[in-house]
Amino acid sequence: MTAYLFRRLLLMIPTIFGILCVNFAVLRLQSMSLTEAMSAGSGESVGERKVGAGGWALESKIDRFRRTGNDLPALINTYGFLTKESVVAWLRSTAPNAGTKDSVRNQREKQLWLVGTFAVHPLAEVLSDSALADLHGPASQALALCAYTSIEAWDLNRLSGKRIQQIQARNRTLRTLVIAYRQTPGQPFSTADEHAAEKRAALVALVADPENAADFNRSGKWSALVTKTGFYDFLRRLATGDLWSESRKEGAFSVIAQYWQTTLVLNLLSIGLAWAIAVPLGIHSARRANSLEDHVTTNVLFLLWSLPSFFVGTLFLHYFCTSTASGAPWFPNKGLSSPDNLWFSTPRFLVDLLWHGFLPMLTLSYASFVSLSRYLRGNLLEQFNADYVRTARAKGVNEQAIVNRHAFRNSSLTLITLSSGLLAELFGGVLIVEMIFSINGLGFLLLDAARQNDAPLVMASTVVSVGLLLVGILVADVLYAVVDPRIRSRYG
Repeated sequence: MTAYLFRRLLLMIPTIFGILCVNFAVLRLQSMSLTEAMSAGSGESVGERKVGAGGWALESKIDRFRRTGNDLPALINTYGFLTKESVVAWLRSTAPNAGTKDSVRNQREKQLWLVGTFAVHPLAEVLSDSALADLHGPASQALALCAYTSIEAWDLNRLSGKRIQQIQARNRTLRTLVIAYRQTPGQPFSTADEHAAEKRAALVALVADPENAADFNRSGKWSALVTKTGFYDFLRRLATGDLWSESRKEGAFSVIAQYWQTTLVLNLLSIGLAWAIAVPLGIHSARRANSLEDHVTTNVLFLLWSLPSFFVGTLFLHYFCTSTASGAPWFPNKGLSSPDNLWFSTPRFLVDLLWHGFLPMLTLSYASFVSLSRYLRGNLLEQFNADYVRTARAKGVNEQAIVNRHAFRNSSLTLITLSSGLLAELFGGVLIVEMIFSINGLGFLLLDAARQNDAPLVMASTVVSVGLLLVGILVADVLYAVVDPRIRSRYG
């Protein structure tokens, strides 16, 4: 049994990795570039413009890119091999006389700003070269943004107060040392700052300062080929729980932790209710096969199965949760508990929870118990015609014992297979129920995250759903071994 369980766990590793790859690809495809983020609603002009420090607005956008890992190359990071010559060519490709479209030129400019510390020393070399005076303006702006150090929420616990103050002071200094320059169509860059020389010298000295040597260190460029990439950063954030929700301004898994309990309890109870109804109903239908009662039950269940959950939930809400002239509603129409439930005793709280959650649970579970009961009925009918059942009947075994001890055990393999993905499926469909009955759970959270384009929060919730699916599959595999002695004998 242990060997079987270990083997099933090993088989899940490529599944998890493949799902994470798909998640990362979706995360990258949906994200905006820095150019798109800056130009949204800014109405940037096409003609001559004077460029200076980006200030807090630009730095906050760069912070967002770094929190999500979108500032890093997807799979391979070669920025550690940047040289002065390659940075000069990069800067010249952003000039208005480069013979390229403005959109391409702007994209190249913003990509350089996101390179990070690997570009600091090459940019400082450009500033040190008097022969490259036309590039000192864009080089100073790129250096100020590449050397800018983001301070995230988790850094407040990881770094000392003195270190945080040092970083903040350096960021303020960098912001003031950007050399203003002009971009005029058809002409190279031109400096428009009377303090250009002083700012250039101060930037070069800041990079050479031993206090900043550790932050601007270019060592580890070979390991950075893999470790300083978006995919590695995505896996690291998942493993450490550092995926950041921009819409909620806190960790994505912390946000999910605030809502998952409501949804999990609702789904687990719905699964239990589905099994509690499906098993006896399927057994009874199989034992009464082809009778009038069986035909009526089958037709009614198929009619229920054809009705979508949002339609059934809306009917419940209208007929059982709405006040009428004849009296108050039977069930509450909002939430899973009363507002003053903190003052309830334990028995009263459980009754209140059942009162609020009965209709949402029934809405979630009715489609499941319909399908499970029909599959169980069909499998039991197949088992009733098996040789071992006929032999048991010939020996005079009680019909109830035949069903419970023999036929149901073999028929339960199909139920186990169907139920392995039931928890994950309910997590996907719980949104409709939460909307109908105004339950503040994970479904509402995911809808809000999708509306606000909060990809990290959506991806974190996807990982949770996938984890539930894999847990369901693992439990099903264990139950296979419990139910089927052939599996136990093979790995025992």
